[in-house]
Amino acid sequence: MPQKFVYRARDQAGKLVKGKIEAENRNQAITLLRERKSFVVEIKEASYGVSISLDKIFQKKVSTRELAIMCRQLAAMTEAGVPILQSLSILTQQYDHKTLKETIIQVIRKLEGGKSLTESFKAFPRVFPRFMNSMLEAGEVGGALDQVLERLAVSLDREHELKEKVKSAMTYPAFVAAMAVLAIAMLLIIVVPQFVIMLTDMKAPVPPATQMLIMFSVFLKNSWYVVLILIAGIVFSYRQAVQTGPGKKIRDQIVLNLPVFGPLIRKIIIARFCRSLSTLLKSGVPILQSLDVVKNIAGNYAVIKSIEEAEDSIKEGQSISLPLQKSGVFPPMVTRMISIGEETGSVDILLEKIAGYYEREVEEMAARLSALLEPVLIVGIGGVVGLIILSIMLPVFSIISNFQ
Repeated sequence: MPQKFVYRARDQAGKLVKGKIEAENRNQAITLLRERKSFVVEIKEASYGVSISLDKIFQKKVSTRELAIMCRQLAAMTEAGVPILQSLSILTQQYDHKTLKETIIQVIRKLEGGKSLTESFKAFPRVFPRFMNSMLEAGEVGGALDQVLERLAVSLDREHELKEKVKSAMTYPAFVAAMAVLAIAMLLIIVVPQFVIMLTDMKAPVPPATQMLIMFSVFLKNSWYVVLILIAGIVFSYRQAVQTGPGKKIRDQIVLNLPVFGPLIRKIIIARFCRSLSTLLKSGVPILQSLDVVKNIAGNYAVIKSIEEAEDSIKEGQSISLPLQKSGVFPPMVTRMISIGEETGSVDILLEKIAGYYEREVEEMAARLSALLEPVLIVGIGGVVGLIILSIMLPVFSIISNFQ
């Protein structure tokens, strides 16, 4: 029975054409197209209806580190004079990461179909970020693709290192907190009910604190699913709220003003903003386009608003630093150095220096915060467990005092 195939091919004039063809199999479809003097670029069996690919649903995310490695390898091969198509083909042979490998194969197909490198990469926004695509575009236009790829690799490496250092600093406190919640839940669900049975048998008087603990323990044991539903409901409501403009604005304002984590998050945002903007400007991306890209990287309403004001300021022929200063997010040192950079024509260099300074600040602050959280968590957990044990033991003390 004949099958339908979707194809992309080039005609005798070199023009890319698309269409469908019926044939017994794939090889016969290629033969028929060759008889029509068409060079096949891509051919696959036509799909019918709406299909959902489980591979796409559970697609493994490509990390910043993997993108950095890819850019560095591409930079080395491009500098050595290896054609970009051949370079990408080499990468597909050595990568084990399924998502990245399949995406690069799709990029190769698009390049073979006449698309530019930037257009081919832009077709996969879930894998290749906009920041990367803007730099590639500047590299292609400026004829310095190898240099741009190297800068991109350095920038992605720095971002990955910063994320990992913050993550590793917070891992131990998060683990301790999780184990503490589990231990307290076990006490309330398993240990407390056993004492309730013992106190009932002894007909001991139960103090108010112990009564409250028993009531909470009974609720948790019999209605644990209510707690889970409540937690799931809060998480879902939060996610829905932050999808809206007002919700995101409130969330971002609260995050920046948190007593302990707020300053750390603020420094991470500044470091990311300065590093990204510096890399884009060094690669030859126009200032307005660079700000538009960095705006999406920032991920904070206050920062996005200040960058939009900076864009308007540039369009009116004014400076970048003034709107950033008015935002209240960027410290005076940052805005002052950007202002000096504008006057001296070295914004990209000064932004890189600011980024380096704040990256070191983030690393040191994350390490200090981790060291501070450990004793605080231990004392807090010890206090909660101590209160639970004291509430359990109060009736026992009462029985002992009655026997004396």
